[in-house]
Amino acid sequence: MTKKIKYTDEPMNTGRIVEDFLPKPEELVFRKKRVLTLRLDEPTLDELKDLANRKGLGMSTLVRMWVRERLANEVSPQVQ
Repeated sequence: MTKKIKYTDEPMNTGRIVEDFLPKPEELVFRKKRVLTLRLDEPTLDELKDLANRKGLGMSTLVRMWVRERLANEVSPQVQ
C-alpha cells in the first residue's frame, strides 16, 4: 500500500441531488394502535382482498384508510 493518492480540485460528478422524501417532523409522531376485531362474511372478505390486492395494499391498511376518510368527512363534512 505505497501507492500515493493524487488530489485535484476538479468536480467529482459522482452523484445527483434527490428531492427530500422524508416526512415532516410533525408527521413522525408515533400513534398508539389498538386492535379491533371485525367479523365479515366470506364474500365480503373476498371482495376486500381482491380490491386491496388491486390497489397494492394490505386489507387492514385499506380498511384503516376508509375509516379515517369516513371519520374526516363526519367531523368536517364537505359543503355541497
